[in-house]
Amino acid sequence: MKKMAIGFILIHVLIFLLWIMNSGDLFSLLGIACWMLAIVSGFIVQIMLDEVLMIRKIMAISNGWMVFLIIMTVGVHFTVTSMP
Repeated sequence: MKKMAIGFILIHVLIFLLWIMNSGDLFSLLGIACWMLAIVSGFIVQIMLDEVLMIRKIMAISNGWMVFLIIMTVGVHFTVTSMP
């Protein structure tokens, strides 16, 4: 489980880098589906990590950051589409 948690943390870092670059791949339908799948899977791995507290804390921060990015993305989308 520890290796899976590290893998999901790296996936979250990759998603963050794509978000910063405003990548069209991330904001496509497939990209958003993969983004959501990574978040849900990350929460599942976080719940299953009982013995390693430091990795669990890092996973919680990483998952929280991904949820924050989604909220910001939705907010930016609605702001931009409401402009004349």
